[in-house]
Amino acid sequence: MREPFQEWMSLVQVALSHQVDISGFHSEATRLLAQQVPPETVHWCPAPAQAVEEEDLDVRRAAIRNRAARAIIPQSFIRMSELVVLHRDPRRFDLLYRSLWRLVYEPDLKNDFGDADLSRLRQMAQAVRRDIQKMKARLEFRSLTVLGETVAIAWYEPAHFVAETVGAWFAKRNPVARWILLTPDRSLRWDGTHLLSAPALAPMADGQAMTDQDRARALEALPWLWRTLPG
Repeated sequence: MREPFQEWMSLVQVALSHQVDISGFHSEATRLLAQQVPPETVHWCPAPAQAVEEEDLDVRRAAIRNRAARAIIPQSFIRMSELVVLHRDPRRFDLLYRSLWRLVYEPDLKNDFGDADLSRLRQMAQAVRRDIQKMKARLEFRSLTVLGETVAIAWYEPAHFVAETVGAWFAKRNPVARWILLTPDRSLRWDGTHLLSAPALAPMADGQAMTDQDRARALEALPWLWRTLPG
């Protein structure tokens, strides 16, 4: 009988660049499928949100540019996976790859609406849709003075990893307005041209909730807030 540590060491460790790395998942899943690596031997490792440094996000909808991925992964699964990766369930990548593996090797599975794995994916996708709509409806920006400048700032705690999706939607909806969106996962800044994602503000040392003044002081110390991005 193999020890738990030996079992873990025998797994294929697949690193993803961040919690919602859909492009990385599609690319790695395509590679694993081509090599016929079964899902029970794969361990997905998305980088924690706070471990990802500043990055310039493309506000356009992510597309799978890998031709092999488009050929192997069903289009309906691609659309659903783009939502499921935003779910906060830590096992979402395992479930996605297991379901994808089964769809490839069990062609009739797509017609089995009672399948537990696919039902769970649909539930997760629907939960993310609801969270996105709720955040769009409830997000409110207000003016805050930071380093002598008036900045539109909003604070929101989404149930899932939807902040960057909603931020991109706001940027496209009103590209003229400039704002900062703070969440427990990531901080977002739209400067009229670029959407920047950066680590979340550190919580208060005493555990108390942040006031507007606390947030203003914390923002003043962040270089990414004032960094000019290339055009």
